Amino acid sequence: DTIQDQDDVKLKKVCFSSATSPAILQLTLEAELDKRGGKSFGPPGGKKMTVFMDDLNMPEKNEWGDQPTLELVRQLIETSGFCFLDKDKRGDLKNIEDLLYVGAMGHPGGGRNNIPNRLKHNMSLPSNAAINEIYGQMLGGRFANCSPDMAHFVKHLPNSSVELWNWVRAKMLPSPTKFHYQFNLRDLSRMFQGILRTPRVS
Repeated sequence: DTIQDQDDVKLKKVCFSSATSPAILQLTLEAELDKRGGKSFGPPGGKKMTVFMDDLNMPEKNEWGDQPTLELVRQLIETSGFCFLDKDKRGDLKNIEDLLYVGAMGHPGGGRNNIPNRLKHNMSLPSNAAINEIYGQMLGGRFANCSPDMAHFVKHLPNSSVELWNWVRAKMLPSPTKFHYQFNLRDLSRMFQGILRTPRVS
């Protein structure tokens, strides 16, 4: 809810569920697009649009083990388009312009499926450098005007925390008796959330 439209970039949130079909996804996105000429469509006013896809791995698999909804996502990312649904144009590719994609999902299990490998290769996690920059900026703002010793400690805290997080992920692997050993970016963010809530006087 903290992400808002900007002057030149619109935001569209798409919350996936087990009932999200390819047709529902396509119609949801098409409702946000205007025709730009020929077979090209894009956000209105010549803007760009970020599509945030939440719970990306919730769509159900079909009887053959495929996930058609996620195949449509893959097609949209790779080809910048999908096919017309109109009967007279069915099969023709509709070009989609100026869309950016961000996805979020939980670990497979509890109704969540794994996503296809063909979609995975289009996705990337934030690099360690990006994580350090994000949390470094937050910590720097929170502990500004502190003592030089504290400032030196805060400067090295993001990198040390990420190294610890990576070590835990590599060494503390899930097993039948420790199936809850699944560490992701949410755990790292909770770590920094606790640090950011620490009173300065302590």
